[in-house]
Amino acid sequence: MNEVEVAERFRLVQHEMTLTGEALETLKRDHRAAIDALRLDLEVLRRCLLQLHPEFVTHFEATRAQLVREIDPEAF
Repeated sequence: MNEVEVAERFRLVQHEMTLTGEALETLKRDHRAAIDALRLDLEVLRRCLLQLHPEFVTHFEATRAQLVREIDPEAF
């Protein structure tokens, strides 16, 4: 390869890296939006359960404590 070909390949690799970085940023933004939507849905469910079953908090905390001891969250 001559110097011009090397320079062109280098420019193309740089461009590809830029596009890849932009794609990653878009994916991160999309994942954050999806996580935010899930958090909102979970809070809506929690509040609905509290309205329908006031004892929910007590049961939830006890069940959560038990599952934290039994299940490795990193296994998911």
